[in-house]
Amino acid sequence: MKECNFANKSNLDTLMESILSFNSLVEQSIIKNWDLDALTDYKGITLQYKDVARKIEKLHILFENGGVAKGDRIAICGRNSACWAVAFLATLTYGAIAVPVLHEFTADQIHNIVNHSEAKLLFVGDVVATQIDPTKMPDLEGIVYIPDYSLVVSRTDKLTYAREHLNELLESVIQRLSVSRQAQA
Repeated sequence: MKECNFANKSNLDTLMESILSFNSLVEQSIIKNWDLDALTDYKGITLQYKDVARKIEKLHILFENGGVAKGDRIAICGRNSACWAVAFLATLTYGAIAVPVLHEFTADQIHNIVNHSEAKLLFVGDVVATQIDPTKMPDLEGIVYIPDYSLVVSRTDKLTYAREHLNELLESVIQRLSVSRQAQA
């Protein structure tokens, strides 16, 4: 796999500034539009910006506690949906590299793309989840079901623990933020 050349520090600095700028835009958009509709599935769910923020934060917690490092690859393979968009935004804002995979590809093509990309996680939609064979992607640490972010496959204790205790981990983050804000006041 061809790697990006970050030997030049200015290239890396430029990349990091772009990531920070993107994250700032997402954050500002969420704050400004907190109670407005953000993402809608045709004849399906509508997520407000506050819902998107909470889901992104939960996925960040899953990534961090599940062993995903910034710069790791996360493949996303499913039909366009609000939950697909949240997984994509969460991946980018976390600092991981999103590897979008067309859900129309055959199972073998999906296996090849995931393996070649060296993805650590794979998000799958309802159709793809029934077509792929996890054993043909041996380096994946986990497969996450896009509609509810449940684990289809987990190959690490850290990822399993993070998913099973996600709400508790979120409460811990909220508690730390609350204490931090009180200390600043």
